[in-house]
Formats: sequence, structure tokens, C-alpha cells
Amino acid sequence: MGSLKRLEETSVSKSTERLALYEKYGAMAYGVILQIIPQPELAQQVMVDLFASQQLEQCIKAPTSPGCNIVRLARSKALEANLRATSSAPLSEPPQSKDDNAASLVFDLSFRQGYPLRTVAERLQMPYADVMKSIRNYFKYLRTS
Repeated sequence: MGSLKRLEETSVSKSTERLALYEKYGAMAYGVILQIIPQPELAQQVMVDLFASQQLEQCIKAPTSPGCNIVRLARSKALEANLRATSSAPLSEPPQSKDDNAASLVFDLSFRQGYPLRTVAERLQMPYADVMKSIRNYFKYLRTS
């Protein structure tokens, strides 16, 4: 009986930790997921999967910031779900408008669509250093806007 009670207490403790993480980082994680998956229903499914996953335990125990780890995990889960939803669609470029620039295109392909920077550089026929510079410029733009 004692081991059953400890198991229940451990389960309640983990549940409480997950709830605390959700309350603290849930909005941030959902924002990241929505950047990758703009469909709210699918994004919510990914969010539930994120906070129900065993990998969340590693975020709690990791020596680094739980927020950073949750954002990384949210991004990877969203990319996986996006890949399943699009059935491994080829590298696609978002529709271009007059306001779009290389920096936002590079960011979209690398962060939202999950393509490695080398692949983005090859696809856009840009040197790798320019791809890195575009990402840096996009982050500067985000900070000022």
C-alpha cells in the first residue's frame, strides 16, 4: 500500500509541475507553434501533445532554462506535425509581397518550415554567410518593431 501511495504522490507532483510549466510558458509555446502551424485546431493539438509528452520531463530536469527548452520542444513538435500534415511537401517559398525581403524569407524557410540553413542557402542561391546575416537582420527588425 505504501508504494501505491508514493506512486500517486509522484503522479500528482508531476502533474502539478506540468501545470505550472503550462501556466508559465504555455502562451509562449503556443505562439511558436502558431508561427509554424497557422491552423488553430492543429496548433492546439500540438500544444496538448507538447505538455503531455515524456520529453517535457527533460525540460524540467535540464540544467538550462525550462523556457528555452519548452520553446525548442514546441518548435520541434510543430515541425513534425507540419511535416505530417503537408506529407513531406517540397521546399516552398511563401507568397511574396512588396514588403517581404530576403531576411523574412530566410527566417520563414529556416524557422517556420524547419529547413537546414545549408538547404536554404542552396535553394535561394545565396552564400551561407548571407543566410546567417539575413537571420541576424530579421531578429534586429523584430526587436525594433
